[in-house]
Amino acid sequence: MPEPGIGIEQVVGPADLGYPYGPIDVKYNLAVQNNAAVAITLTRVDLRSDQGATGSGAYTLRRDFYNFKQEIPPNSIGVVTFWAHAYSFGHNMRDTEPVTVRGVAYFSTPTGPTQKVFIRELQQFSQ
Repeated sequence: MPEPGIGIEQVVGPADLGYPYGPIDVKYNLAVQNNAAVAITLTRVDLRSDQGATGSGAYTLRRDFYNFKQEIPPNSIGVVTFWAHAYSFGHNMRDTEPVTVRGVAYFSTPTGPTQKVFIRELQQFSQ
């Protein structure tokens, strides 16, 4: 079975909230491309930020998981939307630094469970 493709997009971030300092919720769209000839079901996503050696980024994600039961038909793309708890560093020199997210998407398939690891850098732009 071909492995699925994963894309993640930040929909609401610190810039949309006025660059607060402290706890915020960040909204994401997660797209799953099912490359198989059978339906698969997204069951869970683990997500955290990876600040790297420099500790940079506009915010830090709390390591958490999100449960879903989203069926993705064969050879199609499904999108789920969710909010994640984060800590924003306010309006300062880091507010436009990209945030690197690491995640694991878990799936139920006709041949058994599978997972896909993904790492994406999400750009932060002032509005």
